[in-house]
Amino acid sequence: MGKYRVALVGCGGMGRSHLNTLEKMQEFAVVGLCDVAVESIDKAREICGEVAGFNDFVKMYDELKPDVVTVATQTRGHHGPAVAALQRGISVLCEKPIAIDLQEADEMVQAAEQSGAKLAINQQNHVNPAVRKGLQMVREGVVGEVVTIRGRNKCGRKSGNEFTEMGTHVADMMLCFGGTPEWCAGSVWWQGRLADVGDIMEAKEMSPKDRDSGLVVGERAVGQYGFANGVLGQVHFMGYEQQMSANYGVDVLGVEGQLAIRASNRLEHSLWHLPRPMEGLPSQFGDWQAVDLGEAQDEDSVATMYRELLGAVAENCEPPCSGREGRWAFEMVLGIYQSHRESGKRIDLPMPDRRHPLEVWREEA
Repeated sequence: MGKYRVALVGCGGMGRSHLNTLEKMQEFAVVGLCDVAVESIDKAREICGEVAGFNDFVKMYDELKPDVVTVATQTRGHHGPAVAALQRGISVLCEKPIAIDLQEADEMVQAAEQSGAKLAINQQNHVNPAVRKGLQMVREGVVGEVVTIRGRNKCGRKSGNEFTEMGTHVADMMLCFGGTPEWCAGSVWWQGRLADVGDIMEAKEMSPKDRDSGLVVGERAVGQYGFANGVLGQVHFMGYEQQMSANYGVDVLGVEGQLAIRASNRLEHSLWHLPRPMEGLPSQFGDWQAVDLGEAQDEDSVATMYRELLGAVAENCEPPCSGREGRWAFEMVLGIYQSHRESGKRIDLPMPDRRHPLEVWREEA
């Protein structure tokens, strides 16, 4: 078979990042670009050459009939292009978070299920070599029974934005080790107090240079999750102004040891093992051991997402970070908002109301 034909929807910075990856992959040929801004298409062509450009994704799909569509628009633009592609039997790699609310996420997952096309969400830490090696170590009993998973952000912006954007990455890593979440509880702070309905704003209002991920609230957030396998999840988004790459990732605590997984390419090592439980003062822990990942350390996780999406199509199985898993990661974030709105009450997952909790809070205020 020849190369798989890829069409890109959204030619901004994120879309061009995907193009840089695709241009290095022998399996793919970029055949179409779609964006409402002509200048964005022109910039994208500097990477992939003079391929066809469109301002209508439906027209692009029907004329070019691509094998795969990449959706790299702002979050508000994920649903339409993804559903239209899936309904035509075209598999999709969509940027995160999956959608602007759970109603849209449900429709995207349903479109994939009905057509048989594959939907993957680009939470690429799902295929991060450190995560996969960590899962192998857990299965082999290296840390004993897992009791707690702790997730932390990289900071550099208020948690309102980072919780919606990077929070889905952290949630996805927690899902890898914890399985299906059954409940969540959490709180959000703004300017030294618990956030109120009047503090809700659009993501671009909170951080004009950030991506548009819809309604957000708060500069700090904490949450807990109960997973079906009895594991407790904890998440801390502290909103420090300075970015802290060494902070970004998850810690997996077992009864016989601990793993520290860091999802940053700025660190020499991204997986560490402590061969005993985490008890006592931090100064006592001089025996953390870096886990050698070999050549896998330098793998491009986005390229892995594309390759394994093709594998899922060929084998008719779920791709890594499928639409269902991407929806779970997003629901873990929105569940904290819903819990905060209800004074930190424990919220059962999945939530019956699929509207955005902050939108409902505003409407009912």
